[in-house]
Parts: sequence; C-alpha cells; structure tokens
Amino acid sequence: MKLQSKTKKILFVAAVVASLAIVGTVVGVVVVEVKKNRQSNATSTPSDSNSSVSGSSTQGNTASATSTSGASSPVATDFPLDPNLHKSFYGLAYTPKGAIMPECGANIADVRKDMEKLSQLTTRLRLYGSDCNVTSLVLQAIDDLKVDVQVFPGIYLEREELSYTRQKRILEDALTVYGTSRVLGVTVGNEYLLISSNAGDTIDNATTRLVEKMNEVRTDLTALNFNIPVGTSETGGGTSQTLADNADYIFANIHPWFSSNTVEQAATFANNQFTNQILPLATASTRTPPPVMYQGEYGWPSGSDTPGDTNSAGSAASLANLQLALDDWVCAANRAGTRYWWFEPFDATWKATTTTLGVEPHWGLFDGEGNLKDITIPDCVAN
Repeated sequence: MKLQSKTKKILFVAAVVASLAIVGTVVGVVVVEVKKNRQSNATSTPSDSNSSVSGSSTQGNTASATSTSGASSPVATDFPLDPNLHKSFYGLAYTPKGAIMPECGANIADVRKDMEKLSQLTTRLRLYGSDCNVTSLVLQAIDDLKVDVQVFPGIYLEREELSYTRQKRILEDALTVYGTSRVLGVTVGNEYLLISSNAGDTIDNATTRLVEKMNEVRTDLTALNFNIPVGTSETGGGTSQTLADNADYIFANIHPWFSSNTVEQAATFANNQFTNQILPLATASTRTPPPVMYQGEYGWPSGSDTPGDTNSAGSAASLANLQLALDDWVCAANRAGTRYWWFEPFDATWKATTTTLGVEPHWGLFDGEGNLKDITIPDCVAN
C-alpha cells in the first residue's frame, strides 16, 4: 500500500550488517541437518506435498526439523475446525508474528497455530520476505498439518545489497530442503519503486535495479533446477509496462483507504483500477507468455490507535466498515475470477511502535492474539 510501505521497510532493515555473518554460518550448518533428517526419516520425497516431518522449535534464521517419531511434541494433523471460518478467499497476504530482524521471534509452534486458521480460509498465501526463516517455517507448518496450501515466498528488496543477498540465500536453502511442490512463485520486492522514490532515487533507476534482481533470482533458481515463476509487487499506480515486460507475474497493491475513497466506494474503485489500468499492461506485454496479474493487497482497517480515525474521504477505521469491505469485495471478486490477496489475516501489533499511522496495526481478520474479530467471514467459493 502506498503509505503502508514505509512501515514495511522496518521488517528487514534493522541490524543487517551485524547479523549477516551469524546468519550465514547458522543457516548453512542447520539446513544441511534438516535435509538429512527429511531424507532419512520421511517416507516420501521432499517433493511429495503430503510428506510430514515434525518441526522442532524452529526460530530465527535457522531451519530445523526432526522426524515425527523423534519429536518430543508430536504434531496433531487433525485439528478442530472453526465453523465461523470459510475457505472463501482467493489468497491471504501473510506475515508471521516475530518476522522482524534482528530479533526474529517467529517459531514453528506459532506458525502452525496460524496455519490451522489460514488453511480454513484459503489455499494460497503470499509472503513478503525470507528473513527470520519465514519460508521454511511456513512450508514446515504446511507439511506438518498436511493442509492444502500453496505459497508465494518473497525477497523484500531494499536499496542496499546485504539484505537481498541474505534473503536470497535463505530462500534458496529453504527450497532445497522443502522442494517446490507447494511454491507458486517467488516475489522480488514489495513496493520497491515507491520505497526508492521516497528515498530520493528516480523511478527509472529503481525499475532498472528491480528488473536486474528479478532476472538474477530467475537465473539462480534455474541453476538449482527450480522452474518457478519470478515476479514482483508494486503499488497500483507504480505498476508499469516495463515491469509487465519483465515479470512472470505482478501483485498490484490497490488500497482504497489510502486513495481518498469511502468504504462504500472501495470495491468499485479497486476493481476499476485493476481492470482499466493493470490488466491492459499484461495484454500489451512483450513477454511470452504475458505476466499474470493479481490484485496484490485489498482490505480495510478495523480500528486505529488514533481515536476517531478516518481516511481523507471521511470513512472510519471500524469493524463495521471492515465487514462492509468484506461483503462488497470477496464473493464478487470470486465470481469475477479476480486473483487477489486479502490484507491481512492477523493484526500487526508490532507496528504500533514503528509508525505514527494509527491504522497500521489493525488490518487483520483476527486480532494480534489470533482471535477472530467480531465479523462474519463471507461464505462463498473461491476460484
């Protein structure tokens, strides 16, 4: 989202230099150990999407797993279903709790709990970065619970190289361990052009670097025999023909809250921009096949740390308006065959200390503790 991107940058900026040496050593050693465990203990190959290897307390930028028979806390693959949840969303934009450098508190137990809920809402997740072992944690949780979920891992692109290099290595290690049967593509960058422009760079320079990084990731994945799409994510206004000519897919983030729209106008605004501005870029693309276009983020905040907060069109951040946004968008988008990512499943409570925008922590369907808010999830078939 246009203003949200400023806070997303916090996820992966802090302490890059200090953590790089440690991360490189630990990831290299432990990922080898994971691979040995999976090969020696699993009854199917890593490419088998139904293979189950129970995770230990995986945390930080390391990957670890043990066999089910050897785990101290066996994973329950049958978990209670919540009748209030429906698999109505095309996809969800997900960031695990604790995915912030350098603390990296994300762990397999918490991601499993998230996955129990997420798998009852969708069959697809998009991730934003690979720091804090996010890709491995998510793929491990999917394997453990044997749920029907596929993912788009991401590399959160910043203006310096260290973060990119580190994340690319961690992502490649995760794909080597877990295979790509659950992976739909790799997303390089999220609103990188906006980030660069806000930092004083030109759009042309930022576009050139973004295209270079997409090509580099594609080449490296091919060298590892991973034949998966590579794309990017940008604001709707920043999605350009050049990106459409160089990406296998694009997530175009369109947020009515930040675009001077009332909640009643939100669905129409987003659909019109996606239909009239984004989809024609694919039609005109020189790429064969043309890129697949997704509505990269769509949602509405349910509250704000600023009492009485409204957007510039006068619509409030409220549960009632979150419900209206859900009702107006989800089933209509499903019927239209729109590929979209609802932003987001869980409140990002950590943002309360990183931004002055009071709505930023409050976009979730669930609160920060994983409790469903006082809303009704639409009940319709996702495409």
